[in-house]
Amino acid sequence: MAKLSIWLPPFSPDYSGVSAVLFDLDTVTAMHDASGCTGNYTGYDDPRWYGSRSGIFCSGLRQMDAVLGDDEKLMEKMEAAAKDLKPDLLALVGSPVPMVIGADLKGIAYELEERTGIPGFGFDTTGTAYYDRGAFLAARELLDRFAQPGEMQQGRVNILGALPMDFGDGENISCLKTCLKQNGYETGLCLAMDYSLEDLKKAANAQVNLAVSRFGYLTALYMERRFHIPYLCGFPVGEKGQEDWLSAVKRVAQTGRTEMLWEADTSVADAASATGSSARVLIIGEQVMSNSIRYALNRDFGFTSVTVGCLYGMEQALASPGDMDLGDEGRIRAAVNSPDYEMIIADPFIQPLLEEGSDKQFLPIAQYAISSKLGVEYSACVAGVHFNQWMCARSLPGTRLWG
Repeated sequence: MAKLSIWLPPFSPDYSGVSAVLFDLDTVTAMHDASGCTGNYTGYDDPRWYGSRSGIFCSGLRQMDAVLGDDEKLMEKMEAAAKDLKPDLLALVGSPVPMVIGADLKGIAYELEERTGIPGFGFDTTGTAYYDRGAFLAARELLDRFAQPGEMQQGRVNILGALPMDFGDGENISCLKTCLKQNGYETGLCLAMDYSLEDLKKAANAQVNLAVSRFGYLTALYMERRFHIPYLCGFPVGEKGQEDWLSAVKRVAQTGRTEMLWEADTSVADAASATGSSARVLIIGEQVMSNSIRYALNRDFGFTSVTVGCLYGMEQALASPGDMDLGDEGRIRAAVNSPDYEMIIADPFIQPLLEEGSDKQFLPIAQYAISSKLGVEYSACVAGVHFNQWMCARSLPGTRLWG
């Protein structure tokens, strides 16, 4: 019962992560379920779906189909959709029921490819892991299939980890692309917002990969091993944070050595924090963005005591001493009510976990994987100086937020 949530909704699952990665491609994507999981993705996990023409479908799995294992019916539906829509790809995405009955989605996808001649993918997602794991599963399969080794292009970068679950409507990603263009970089693959099959094919030509989320970090690790592309992990949050991030991009391009933004130049960060705020801060959310916000709090505002609580799993390689893996509601509640912290930065849905009468300062910043459409009013652009403006607008009278 440790995973029981009373106040918090279920966070976006792995099948939504797969579907989000496939969203931009000309794909017939079928979630193998009775419609609940499909509705969960289209209704709550991806703001892009409304008004789009993305081919996300439900297989219409029924009880007798599950009992009898009637895979032929599924294949006939997929063949009919392929004939009508003429997609570039076919994809089958798992849900809890196929997991329980042991459906061989990879095998079915292979058979579909044999019948139609269209590249087919089967993803054994279960709904029991989070969206970033599903997204990485899809990205790895796509890169294996389509990325073609080629000559490295100077100044070309890939943005890895751009998911609506982390970035909502994509304003932060748009700001990131603008920043890169203004500083002489060409964006190649932006996985998984606004990209094409052609971008995937040229993904291995990039000089640097930019990992902007945990999903992006996992993908960057994979591409480093397979294509020997170095990466920078982190997002350019805050005015000084963005300056440091751009310096790190240039350094990674010149040296070919991978870096983490928050480890790039600790002496500069230490100097900035020497006269900073003593307020103790807890940031709860996706690990890479939370780390980047922590870096900006130190560089731009002088906060010296900031802890990150990871909601979807914690990569030890990205963690600082004291960081926490907050894998269930009980641990989240204990963390936000701990006397160790005076300020909480988290999704607004986490605020009700504070004890009644708490005097902690709570700064809500929406994460689509948690609050979906209900948290949109708390969305924030944190790229570059936008974060400084966001923080200053939320400072309390008498609270010293910067040195």
